[in-house]
Amino acid sequence: MRDLADFRDSVIKIDGRYRDDRLRTYLAYEDHWAYLIRVKQDIAGFALLRKSKPGTYVIGEFFIKSEYRRNGVGAAAVDLLLKNFDGDWQIPFQNENSGGAAFWRRVVSGLGCEVTEVNSPNVLNSNLYQETWLSLKRA
Repeated sequence: MRDLADFRDSVIKIDGRYRDDRLRTYLAYEDHWAYLIRVKQDIAGFALLRKSKPGTYVIGEFFIKSEYRRNGVGAAAVDLLLKNFDGDWQIPFQNENSGGAAFWRRVVSGLGCEVTEVNSPNVLNSNLYQETWLSLKRA
């Protein structure tokens, strides 16, 4: 949420945290999974996954702490996640998050999947923004 707050209307709560409703959803429902990404004993990030339809999974949230970026941690985490779930994948991201957009395009290009990119408008807090969805078909 912190990274998205740079270009979204994300408000820090009185206790210093960002909203956690998405995390609570992923912890409460079947066919939803929450993962911590670790480097040795340190938490380097997290991923929230869900099944969207039979045989298709969505990476709904993915975050790597800044000190672990650009050294293969995120790509290795994505590789492990995709190997643990047999099926096709969808990965949404916002183009305003240029680092995230570049990461996803770079990582999926090396997976050996058929990749389709679709841009669609979305609304958050009454603001219109562009969301990109990468669809990955397994060979």
